[in-house]
Formats: sequence, structure tokens, C-alpha cells
Amino acid sequence: MMKWHTGPAFGFVKLRLGVKRTRDTVAEIAMKWTKVLRTGALGVRFMGVDLNTIMFNMEQGQEMTELKEFVLTQPEAYEIKIGDQVFRRPGDPPLEEVVEKLQNEKKRVENESPAESNRHLKEEL
Repeated sequence: MMKWHTGPAFGFVKLRLGVKRTRDTVAEIAMKWTKVLRTGALGVRFMGVDLNTIMFNMEQGQEMTELKEFVLTQPEAYEIKIGDQVFRRPGDPPLEEVVEKLQNEKKRVENESPAESNRHLKEEL
């Protein structure tokens, strides 16, 4: 069992990569999570940082376990970082591996000939 401090706490949530989002979409996710947790009596405020990151601050750090469990049940969330600790769903690879895989896929697509790229596009449709 983890022991959290009792004062205010903050951290970051990395959203799933490879998903097209706008600033408004990230703000909507942050607002939705804030409202849901407020109705659950957790004093947490989420704020969009960029298209892949939401920051949070929490009034009472001892409620961090509930926050972690909530975030990891959200389909938009990939991992949550609280202090030096990073949490993700069991079986999910580290974020660095996901980034590397996406970058390799992007390079592979960029290096394909236009004919191959069109063929793949037609197959996907």
C-alpha cells in the first residue's frame, strides 16, 4: 500500500498517443474529469497543458489512490505521473516505447513509395 502525503499534491496525465485532438478537446476532457471527481467528493482540478498532457492538482494528497484508479479507467488516459512515480494499466508498455513505435511507423510510411502508400490506403478503405 502506498502512503501519500496529506497536503496538496499535483502531477500529470499523459493521454493516449496517436489520437487527433484539439486544445478544446483536451480542455473538455479536463473539465469532464474535474466535474466527475467533484461529484465523488475528491478535490481535484485538471488543466490541459498540451495536446497530450493534462496536469492536475489535488487539495488532499491522501486521496491519490482514488485519483489514480479513476484516471486509469478513463479511455483517454495512458499513464499518470505523481511525483517520481508513473502508473499505467497492467500490460501497457512504457510511454517511451509507444513513442518510438509511432515514430518508426511514421518513418516507414514516409519512406514507402507513393504507389505502396496508395495501395495501403485503398486496403484500409
